[in-house]
Amino acid sequence: APFSPAGPAWGTGAMEIRRQRASAPRCCPIPAAAAAALFASAVATTVVAEAPPREAMIGDCQRELAECRASADVLASAAAASCPRHSAATAPGAIGAPAWPEGYGKLLRFPFGISDMKALKEFARAIWQPDGTAAQITDEVTDRGFSQRRGLRCTSEMVGVHPVGGPGTRWSSQLWAEAQDWCIAQANCTGIMLYVGRHTLNCHHWCGRPQFCSGPIGPEDGVEASDAWNLFARGVKE
Repeated sequence: APFSPAGPAWGTGAMEIRRQRASAPRCCPIPAAAAAALFASAVATTVVAEAPPREAMIGDCQRELAECRASADVLASAAAASCPRHSAATAPGAIGAPAWPEGYGKLLRFPFGISDMKALKEFARAIWQPDGTAAQITDEVTDRGFSQRRGLRCTSEMVGVHPVGGPGTRWSSQLWAEAQDWCIAQANCTGIMLYVGRHTLNCHHWCGRPQFCSGPIGPEDGVEASDAWNLFARGVKE
């Protein structure tokens, strides 16, 4: 490649030629061809000395990059050690992950000590009441005209007549609406009894199965006291 006369290599070559001419005897001047060869050698030597090898430059870059990465790893480890994380956010064996608790991984016990899944489901259905229970009905008169009389049962139960609900059925507002609609549709239905007791076995059979009345219900007649039932007397018949 051609060299610029203003470059440092050109100046170095010129200086070398002047030095050789100064040291040569005056009777033996340096030939032009020898001067040209000397100039080219001086320029090449200067260029090689000024431009470091490409491999050395690449090696320096790789070494600096490795040092940066090592420093980043050290900083990340220090940050993880100083900032504890929740166990749910760490993987087993990860740096900073807490030790597994004693007995982790063993089979858990059944809730309430019930190993029979069918019985467990029935028990859970009995205690889980998203719509509340019959005992939590606060209406003195429902929207269908039934008057609530707490702590009473009718003496004219329709024995064996259970058109709504059943054993193990969960109490719900829909079940209560269906019970009232059924009673209104019957000419001889005078009231509905709802179980509000705390006995677990009785609740399993009756909390989701209303009972119905067929006889007259008066202030004192046709009723009996009961702390496990509430009576809803039907209003004017249609």
